[in-house]
Amino acid sequence: MTESIQEIKLQLSRRVRFRDVAGQGVLVHLDEGRVLVVNEVGLYIVQALHRQAMTESELAEAVAQTFEVDAARAKLDVAAFLEQLRGEKALQTVGGPGGGPPGE
Repeated sequence: MTESIQEIKLQLSRRVRFRDVAGQGVLVHLDEGRVLVVNEVGLYIVQALHRQAMTESELAEAVAQTFEVDAARAKLDVAAFLEQLRGEKALQTVGGPGGGPPGE
């Protein structure tokens, strides 16, 4: 059975550090030396992925509930933000298909 990209568990890369600065998130990629500033929702997602691995669907549901936004809108926004984090090499997959070791 093929695993949907939405059902792959993600977590924040071990090479990324973040801080809450006045309600915004400041992420630093240790290997790349880049800094990314994210809004309150982005910080919420980063904090969630730091605490535990989650699927894209789980994140979208949590964002919709926490920020009281439409589920469809949350799904689109979470997908776009995760794509940005992937581009920054700020995410890693957990378990992979068949429960293998984490990948990046």
